[in-house]
Amino acid sequence: MISKHKFIKSSILPAVVSGIVGLSILSIDARGDEYTHGIAAYENGDYRKAFDLIKLSAESGVAKSQLILSIMYRRGLGVEKDEYESFYWCKQAAEQEVLEAKFHLGLMYMEGEGVTEDEDEAVKWLWDAASLGYPQATEILQYVFSEEFDTEAANIGC
Repeated sequence: MISKHKFIKSSILPAVVSGIVGLSILSIDARGDEYTHGIAAYENGDYRKAFDLIKLSAESGVAKSQLILSIMYRRGLGVEKDEYESFYWCKQAAEQEVLEAKFHLGLMYMEGEGVTEDEDEAVKWLWDAASLGYPQATEILQYVFSEEFDTEAANIGC
């Protein structure tokens, strides 16, 4: 079933996402030498080394590393792009209450990126992020539940 939310990918979503997934997430405190050295490698543009170190940290359960690993898989930084791995690691971080991961997980469910599209799950994760103060989640939810969205979705045949 194709969702009316599918068109967000070509309208509001790129503008919102491009402004939030930057190096700001890389300043997060987490434990472990792998994380620290991985962030340093990332900042120096050595994405392969960063990927290897961040993955070790993520596998040991460091939630912030799981989010960064998800983004690296999503963008193909230091590793082949893999939306399924990106989804897996994002969900791990979201389940450990990483706010930004909850937002990204909602987007992944909305777009069917690495997972079967699921509007209810998308709204659940976006709502959780919005209720915890993530402004971009609030913006997307306001748009999704607006009359303007319903009109635009109808016009493109969703």
